[in-house]
Amino acid sequence: MFATVMGAALAAGPMVVQPALAEVPVDQLVRIVAEGGSSFTRTFNPFSPTTRWVSLRTIYEPLMIQNYATGKLDPWLGTEYKWSDDALTLTVTLRNDVKWSDGQPFSADDVAFTFNLMHDNPGLIGPAAGAFDQYLKSVEAVDPTTVKFTFNTAYTPGLFSLVDQFIVPQHVWKDVKDPVTFENPDPVGTGPFTTIDAFGTDRYQVTQNPNYWQPLKIQGVFVQGFNGNDQVSAAVLAGNIDWGGLVPDPDTTFVPLDPEHFGYWWPRTSVVQLQANTTDPNLGDVNVRKAISMALDRQRMINTGVWGKSVPANATGLPEAPFKDWLDAKVIADGQGWVTMDPDAANKLLDDSGYAKGADGIRVGKDGKPLKYDIIVPSGWNDWVSASQIVAENLKDVGIDVTLRTTTADSWTNSTFTGQFQLSLGTAQRTATPFEFYRNNMATTSVKPVGTASPNNQQRYGDPKVDELLAKFAASTDPAAQKAIIAELEGMFSTAAPAIPLYEQPDWGLYNTRRFTGFPNEKDPYAPLSLQMTNGPLLVWPHLERRPE
Repeated sequence: MFATVMGAALAAGPMVVQPALAEVPVDQLVRIVAEGGSSFTRTFNPFSPTTRWVSLRTIYEPLMIQNYATGKLDPWLGTEYKWSDDALTLTVTLRNDVKWSDGQPFSADDVAFTFNLMHDNPGLIGPAAGAFDQYLKSVEAVDPTTVKFTFNTAYTPGLFSLVDQFIVPQHVWKDVKDPVTFENPDPVGTGPFTTIDAFGTDRYQVTQNPNYWQPLKIQGVFVQGFNGNDQVSAAVLAGNIDWGGLVPDPDTTFVPLDPEHFGYWWPRTSVVQLQANTTDPNLGDVNVRKAISMALDRQRMINTGVWGKSVPANATGLPEAPFKDWLDAKVIADGQGWVTMDPDAANKLLDDSGYAKGADGIRVGKDGKPLKYDIIVPSGWNDWVSASQIVAENLKDVGIDVTLRTTTADSWTNSTFTGQFQLSLGTAQRTATPFEFYRNNMATTSVKPVGTASPNNQQRYGDPKVDELLAKFAASTDPAAQKAIIAELEGMFSTAAPAIPLYEQPDWGLYNTRRFTGFPNEKDPYAPLSLQMTNGPLLVWPHLERRPE
């Protein structure tokens, strides 16, 4: 979906123009490609869907950060956590050296207040939104550095949503009349850059928090609006961007312009999958889904759509890098056949399953209708468009007639979320553990009726046995027991093929070290490079430093 990153991206005008009244010169700030559009409002409410990019990447911080580059949960405002024996109480210990940007001390009272604020205002958006409705009973401050989360039922995966929740200061937000509509123009946070040093409708800059709890070697960030992909590319290729943006095939278009300073790193933390709507009587047949999978040329999709910067997906549906410690080698080996291109085996499976070819060469389903389907994809999402074209070409070789239909992103989202489609591409959500992936793709609890929107399980596949295993995982605090459960779920995914894994999705990220160094890369993969990771940039800021003049 690289077009979405660029299309929602930005772009520009002269990068040297400085917002009025700025105290820190633009040339001292990290210039990033991060916001969509070119018209900004001064809104820094982290609970709002229209908040500025910096709200969740420089101003407010969570208790811990799921590091999708390493697969680890990194301590942040919280230093450690502990479960009770019955997994009904989660205790998180906080740092004792953190202050808010206005100098007030940060404490467990702020954490408890944030969660109770969300409980009392259901319209607030955040990682832990809905926790009280699902599993959370209460949140309380035991002492200034200890927070206790009490659960209604054992649900250990709740840990990741709770510690991912950004925290706001009680002494500021307790007096906010309507936290849903509050614009928060002058935010107070614990993050590295909290000072709105200058703000304009087409650019703004945020500079250092004078009370940040860890050392910083840079002054802040400069964000500019862009009018389209061409301006983004021009700014990136001219060296006017320090971090972010995207250009096609950077090995030939970007890096050679300045090999010493221009680079990129695209770690793969998710999987692009072909989704077949299982409410269709024929696509609901696992043999049809596996035959479709065996017909597909994944390597061609990778070479064409993402310039060779990926690998074919395995039979578990999970990306290797973040989940290498969870993957069961036997499941991957046993399932390799159905995720490997083999048109002859695909044709045989369809023949043996009773899907005979008609006079026109198109197979006929068990409902008497020809296997003719539309595959939908948003126009402009060039990598997915090319992959969908390959799907259509490959499936003709096994007697399935597929027509590619491009649509608007909004229309595509509506069709896939409501289950009103036949075939579509999708990206599995990045998750902290495989639990969430299998819940989102196989649990009956994630299946919504066609016509009812759901961001998960768009293919509408559910297995009660999966629900049972997920419940056992959620009730356990034993890593070995959880790993065994995941191995069983991996096997069930490989057997049922609820979604068809294609290739691992790169997380786009470019960097330019002419002015700043310390960006994560393949040689130093300490954090994701993508600016679109919600908390990922927080891991990067302390590593960056100004290159000597």
